[in-house]
Amino acid sequence: MPAHASHLLQPLDVGCFGPLKKAYGREIEHLMGCSINHITKIEFFPAFHAAYRATITESNIKGGFRGARLAPFDPENVISKLNVQLRTLIPPAEVTIPSTP
Repeated sequence: MPAHASHLLQPLDVGCFGPLKKAYGREIEHLMGCSINHITKIEFFPAFHAAYRATITESNIKGGFRGARLAPFDPENVISKLNVQLRTLIPPAEVTIPSTP
């Protein structure tokens, strides 16, 4: 796999965890609007749970795999996203070592 291309093959990062991060941020902004400036374990779980329930859905999971072109299974789609260019390797020139008499 080419360097810096692994994100193209990580559908849950795109389909679920990115939206989860944004939704959790909105929940925290809501708490800040209610004058809560320090998030304890008691505030964390309800905020995270609400964001999780809103974003970790079957639809988002399937959408992530479709977005990464991993489903429906089609290897050509995946390879085309990687921008791989095939090259023919040129063998090195032969080196001749002069023999001494």
